[in-house]
Amino acid sequence: MAREDRGTRTLASKLELLIKVLELERSQGHRNAAVSGGLDAFLGASAAEFREVLADVDRSAGTYASRDVTAREVMVSQIFSSSGAIPKSAPARPVPKVTVAPKPAPKKSQKKIEPPTALPISTHLDDLKFIRKPTREKFRRMEVETLSDLLYLFPIRHIDYSNVKKIAYLEIDEEASVIGKVISSSTKRIGRGATAVSINDGTGVIDATWFNQPYLSSRFKPGTTLALSGKVGVFRDRAQFQNPEYETVSGTSAEELIHTGNLLPVYPSTDGMYQRTLRTATANALEVGLPSVVDPLPEEIRKSQKLYKLTRAIYSMHLPESKEDFAEARRRLAWDELFVNQVAVQKRRLQWRERDAGVSIALNMAVMDHFRGLLPFNLTNGQELALADIVGELQSTVPMARLLQGEVGSGKTVIALAAMLLAAGEGYQAALMAPTEVLAEQHFLNIASILTSGDASVFNASGFNEGLVRSFEMPGFDEPLRIALLLGSIRQSEKAEIQRQLSEGHIHLAIGTHALFQEDVEIPQLALAVIDEQHRFGVEQRAALQGKGIRPHLLAMSATPIPRSLALTLYGDLDISTLRELPGGRKSIKTRWLRSVAERAEGYRLIREEVAAGRQAFVVCPFIEPSDQIEARSATTEYERLRLGELKGLRLGLLHGRMSLAEKQIVMAQVHAGEIDVLVATPVIEVGIDVPNATVMMVESAERFGLSQLHQLRGRVGRGEHASHCFVLTDGAGMEAQERLHIIERAHDGFELSEEDLRIRGAGDYLGTRQSGMPDLKVATLRDVELMAFVKVEAAALLEIDPGLRKRAHMALSKLVNVQLEKMTGSLS
Repeated sequence: MAREDRGTRTLASKLELLIKVLELERSQGHRNAAVSGGLDAFLGASAAEFREVLADVDRSAGTYASRDVTAREVMVSQIFSSSGAIPKSAPARPVPKVTVAPKPAPKKSQKKIEPPTALPISTHLDDLKFIRKPTREKFRRMEVETLSDLLYLFPIRHIDYSNVKKIAYLEIDEEASVIGKVISSSTKRIGRGATAVSINDGTGVIDATWFNQPYLSSRFKPGTTLALSGKVGVFRDRAQFQNPEYETVSGTSAEELIHTGNLLPVYPSTDGMYQRTLRTATANALEVGLPSVVDPLPEEIRKSQKLYKLTRAIYSMHLPESKEDFAEARRRLAWDELFVNQVAVQKRRLQWRERDAGVSIALNMAVMDHFRGLLPFNLTNGQELALADIVGELQSTVPMARLLQGEVGSGKTVIALAAMLLAAGEGYQAALMAPTEVLAEQHFLNIASILTSGDASVFNASGFNEGLVRSFEMPGFDEPLRIALLLGSIRQSEKAEIQRQLSEGHIHLAIGTHALFQEDVEIPQLALAVIDEQHRFGVEQRAALQGKGIRPHLLAMSATPIPRSLALTLYGDLDISTLRELPGGRKSIKTRWLRSVAERAEGYRLIREEVAAGRQAFVVCPFIEPSDQIEARSATTEYERLRLGELKGLRLGLLHGRMSLAEKQIVMAQVHAGEIDVLVATPVIEVGIDVPNATVMMVESAERFGLSQLHQLRGRVGRGEHASHCFVLTDGAGMEAQERLHIIERAHDGFELSEEDLRIRGAGDYLGTRQSGMPDLKVATLRDVELMAFVKVEAAALLEIDPGLRKRAHMALSKLVNVQLEKMTGSLS
């Protein structure tokens, strides 16, 4: 018995010594120097006693000496686990999720703590005691001025700490979070640069790499505590995160992070503003602001749609109990944004329909027959249907409000011209407004070409200034049809003369840019306003043009196909006609992403071959001049480089927005006359340029363009009888840009591309939020298609029972709707 006790004490002492050796080995960074001869020799000397302790060690990974540092850390952790010992720097068991117990009732001797006083959500930032004075300016930079702004300052993401694990126990392909200290940080020369770090949590080391974000290396200095969340992968036999979510942990322990409720909010920020400050401020805002929040959504709608109460939704957007809780909160707030917009859109449509103050434009068959005879082709089925809808609405005294959208080259302008001729034939005036001078000029020339049955002389640049107003004999007209081009850049004397003729009714069709809606331009008999590239105009500009007439009909056009979800939100007050067919004879366009120097050379070779065959090409660059801040090709630099390099000997032209009207007109006339082989340009040629002889489009720095813009540029070729090519080239593209370029290679349908573009970039970038009148969506995205279908039905039902939103239960909603009406597109005024 004594011998057995003595043996037990000996084993215990050896285990105690083993633990001390392992602790020393860990403290020395697993350099295998804790004992003389190394750890393998120490363990081998007592192999019999340590048999059970070593049972869980993975022997397939080799001896301790042969392992790398990470594998040594894992082996030491395995021995600790088998021995039942608790490492000094490791927890005895996984940290459980903490449930905060209710605070004990205060003792009678303690001073009673009063609950915080609720404040109106309109309370100004300066009056919030929990916002320190030094941080107020930082909040203002973030457009936070009131308590309401703080409540609606939602996190950009949440880091999930519900699955925080020790690095030694991570499994490949699992989603997990770890917290540790940075032991190395560097920048790698991969693509546009990458940041690589290694972190250690005391049980092991894991690597993390962020591609195309080399600037992160300066943030993740050695010693920084870093929290990472993502999918665990393997690279060169080492555990690794690729592009994980991250949060630098300053003055906060791992336990504190876990105890925040598992989903830690990460807020948008500004220079000098720390996440801890933002979290404290929003937590205080929730405490004093939520009691004052008024829910504008009618209770019966909230219950029927099974939506959170507004106060709970706001709270859970900041501090959700779970991912499911956050999803429901987001659904409620997204509903509110879309619902307010949809009620505003439908209310405006009702007001428009009730006014009945427009003019009726009769169908003049003599005008229509002559127009059809001018066209060198038959209208497609889609064009015929769209024209029938437009002609029918023009005959009503309820002003038309229609969006005509279609594929690149689908013939929208032809339909618009037919409508304008009908208005002119009845003695009224019509105006076509384009967003750029190049596009306005192109419309003017194309319309003039159609009215002269394609006479190429209209493209003659000489005497252009004398050709700003042109006359055409038209059957069914009491006098010759007169069309005019009004641009901001023409001479003042010419502008004044065109304005005089417009005001006196002598000009029937006015084509121009912003110059059309200046205050000194009068179009007294304006019965039809056509707005091309509708989304590029601002609210005031669209409304100003409509205000010039006698309640004109509106026809908006867009060559950027609008996804259904976006059309419901942005153009819910417009009827929509869609042209999907292309005129007969169009050839398909082969699209290729040229990735290498050899492929680029192949592209130039094909341009030379096409020019030798009598055809023409475009080379498009995103900028006019080179920039020190942005790495991208410029038109002026490429023009000189190609003229002296790859395309030497060909006739090159240059076109960009800074050129004068006369210079641009001369260049375009030379292109149409075939005097320029290759036109190097900026995206000013994106829409409206019609050169049937052009068969090659080469887009430089294609990563700078969205899918819809690339599709528009591609549509400048393939308009004739010859097969055409589109080449997209980059000098470096991130993951998102690479995705776009892969899509443009395989997809040719503009509507499919518009949905993809919306998915990748979001509505703001897709259309340009500020100019488009896009509703201010903080939570909802236009990918919430299912939600929008319910929103539209509920909005219509509400306005049916209370069109003016005058009931007491709808007063709060009415205020929000009126604000939205002021922001809207101005497409109906």
